[in-house]
Amino acid sequence: MNILHYSPGLRPGSISQLAADLAAGLQDAGFSNTVVSPANELVGALTSAQVEHRMARRSVSILSIRGVLKRLRNYILGQRADIVFAYGPNATRLALLAQHGIPESQRPKLVSVLTGFPQHILRSRSLPHCDAVVAIVRFLRQEINRFYTLPENCGVWSIPYGVHEEHCHPLYQPTAEWQAHWQNAHPIAAGTLTLCVPCPLTDIHGLHHLPELITLLLRQGITPQVYLAGDTNAGDRRYQEKLRHQFEESGVEQYITWLGLRRDLRDVLCNCHLTLSLSSAPASHDRAVLEALALGRPVIGFDHGAVGEMLSTFLPEGRVKPGDIHAVADTIVQWVALRPDTVSAVPYPYRFSDTIRSFSELCTALMPVQRL
Repeated sequence: MNILHYSPGLRPGSISQLAADLAAGLQDAGFSNTVVSPANELVGALTSAQVEHRMARRSVSILSIRGVLKRLRNYILGQRADIVFAYGPNATRLALLAQHGIPESQRPKLVSVLTGFPQHILRSRSLPHCDAVVAIVRFLRQEINRFYTLPENCGVWSIPYGVHEEHCHPLYQPTAEWQAHWQNAHPIAAGTLTLCVPCPLTDIHGLHHLPELITLLLRQGITPQVYLAGDTNAGDRRYQEKLRHQFEESGVEQYITWLGLRRDLRDVLCNCHLTLSLSSAPASHDRAVLEALALGRPVIGFDHGAVGEMLSTFLPEGRVKPGDIHAVADTIVQWVALRPDTVSAVPYPYRFSDTIRSFSELCTALMPVQRL
């Protein structure tokens, strides 16, 4: 079975990396895979996994769309694709348009893989024309079913994007060299409680709650050190400056360390006592929270969206009513006294082997008899 993955936004370290991971995993499972994406750091890994790569534009304008569609159509025909996985609403719309010039007997099945809610009405119009829609969390599937009426032949599958359990598991520990470097770079006093808040530095991720949370912990005799792991070169600079000013005005700036974007986030998560998720809006995915839970680290997060789903499976007592900072502080105080029991192994369906198995089942359901 030939599968073509179309991801104009493919880049490492993001949710769109799912296209590369999935292509390599399905290749190992016996499928033939081709990834159509811009050139980037992931291409070498695709080649090592014997996955073919074809070039695509990173952005599409009105002037370039005819050429983009022609090239994508040629890729589909040249690879004799049985199934096209289109990652995101934009890719789905372009893949659907590209198929218009293909005879029906040669037209592949189209699967839209959604990692976020398709809010633009023009982009979401493509969904009813797909053969299947994949949502990477149950919350997203529920939202799609709530807002869209899809035909009976277009099922919505919920398939979480799991972690590679050979790299992310409860027994994992950073190397001694890494730990020594971390301690030299970030020395703290004995008895300090270390908290990691891994998220984009934008206003929906609840970072404005940190002064109140730190104050509540200090009143309980707990000295926290909060590590913000997020790209300071991305997002709204004015918001970040506003946040820094808020920390200074509240007198908590000495308890907060700005780490910036970390390629070693897995090690940082392991080295902190707790991980926090304070997003004010239900997220469709939170890779950092999933990795922290898979590493067996305690996580406290607001009980909505993907974070609430993951906590309900890994650590139900880590769920807190959205916006209730006093409950977050109370949970931290309880866990300082008695650390909660965390998982001893990554549970189903959050292993990447589970992801591959579910996508394989989807492919088989779409193509029970392969075309000649």
